[in-house]
Amino acid sequence: MTEAEARTAGRAVNPGDLPGVRAQLRGVAADLAAGLNCLWLVTDAMVESGLADELYRGALFGSPVRVDVPAPASARAREAEPEPEPGWGPAPVAEETAAEGEWWADPDELPYLDLPDDGFDLDLGWSLEARPPRVPAPRKEQAGPRHDPHGLLARLGKELSVGADEAVAALVAPGRDRRPVVGIRAWAENDGGTGTGTGAGTGAGTSTGAGTSTSTGAGTGARAGGGTDSGTPGGPRGAGVERLFRLLAAAVRAAGLPPGERPRLLVVARLRDLPDSLPDELRKGVGDTAVHWWWGALGRLDTATAIAPILDHGPDTSGRDRDPLRERIHRALRTETVVEICGPDLELARSLALEWDGSQHALGAALGRCLARTPVPAPADCPPLRRIGALLRPGAELRQAWAAGAVVSWEGRLRAHVAVWHPAAPTAGPGDADARARLTALVSQAQQRVLAPWIEEARQRLAARALGHLNRPVAALVADHADRPPAHLGATPERAFLELQVGELLRAHVGGALALPPDDARLLRLLVTARNVLAHRSVLYDRTLDELCAELSRADLRAP
Repeated sequence: MTEAEARTAGRAVNPGDLPGVRAQLRGVAADLAAGLNCLWLVTDAMVESGLADELYRGALFGSPVRVDVPAPASARAREAEPEPEPGWGPAPVAEETAAEGEWWADPDELPYLDLPDDGFDLDLGWSLEARPPRVPAPRKEQAGPRHDPHGLLARLGKELSVGADEAVAALVAPGRDRRPVVGIRAWAENDGGTGTGTGAGTGAGTSTGAGTSTSTGAGTGARAGGGTDSGTPGGPRGAGVERLFRLLAAAVRAAGLPPGERPRLLVVARLRDLPDSLPDELRKGVGDTAVHWWWGALGRLDTATAIAPILDHGPDTSGRDRDPLRERIHRALRTETVVEICGPDLELARSLALEWDGSQHALGAALGRCLARTPVPAPADCPPLRRIGALLRPGAELRQAWAAGAVVSWEGRLRAHVAVWHPAAPTAGPGDADARARLTALVSQAQQRVLAPWIEEARQRLAARALGHLNRPVAALVADHADRPPAHLGATPERAFLELQVGELLRAHVGGALALPPDDARLLRLLVTARNVLAHRSVLYDRTLDELCAELSRADLRAP
């Protein structure tokens, strides 16, 4: 299989099929079905990779009635728009006239004076043969938020076939059988200079368009049935989304719509797409908005599922002698090591699964190459982690680091991204020693998760076979070699013998109380070595791993 084919196979897993993603989608769908608005916060890397857009479409298109608000036109597209019709703007002027100011000099458009005819010729000095007179140009209509054709409310109104002033009123208007879910990609709202903060309340009434009026607590100073759009140039980013949240909430309250009959907003956003205080304000509000964080969404199973297509494709060995059990253990070790190192970073996990062949001596270099060519956070993005446990959402001190991908919630624990402490291009400095120690700890944890069940099962089978190779009474052997004899098994020494650990069995064999066959003795020594190495958070390297996997495979084929 070529590398290109492997990369294609690695992308074959649809993110929506991952268990953690499905759980988040179910949570968003349940809140929308309950009549709540949803704000779904994602990281910067998710938007850049396109995953956020896939999540947005998965959440929005699960609703039978929906409005997908399109992204605003880009600046280049706006420049390509046709010129306005004559009469809607200032007429063209000569270059020399325009240089002196904005003047309107089209003779055909000059004002007509209907003066009385008193028999005298009146020379007003308006000679068309000379230089045309200069008349102030008509006042240009201010391009305010209400008239911005590219604003959020204008685009929403276009989808609803109404004007921007009637967009919110149309959502809550009586007579609608089914209320839609309005979907907004906040990262596409280019209102970095087109939004105004809502600021303090002005005490203005809020009209719902249904003939009722109420005063909003937020006091935005705009009508919910009409109102203004994203704001004026120079305002904070995300103010248009914030205003829509407030206007719709006020309109729903004024109309008295029950939860099952409300229009709802689905906004997928990064932190920098919104005002800083908006997520907490919505979460602590009156309960009409649920805030979801992409925090702890992915676990081990998700990452292992994402890289499974890569590891499943190997060389064709159907025509040769194979050891399926040995291959299974090696594959499980490779999978768990990649998962433990990369955590929820699916792109890095796929890259490492492609780059690394499974040998321990090549892991550090392969990881460095993957970090060098994969977008990853910088060490400066991660603040000191003062606790271990992860809450339901990142705290205020961790939010920027979370947005940059430097800090994640992994299996209920806070964890720094591997790029924070592992150099992309290893050097011979003291930092590399720390990186090697941390990498060793992660690899050791991965090996423990895979090998511990195999070691325990092999110990049980070996102890059962050893009962037929005793040189001393079983009760005396247990009394002499068991470090902590189980008190509840004192009356049944055979059962107590089956509970002996691999180290105790090896001492009995070396002391002559137990005469194991050579194959079982060799397996017992390997089990003791593996358990001691893993107990001290060290790593089993390639040769020992190969011998252990081979012995475990042969032991399963021996009679009990």
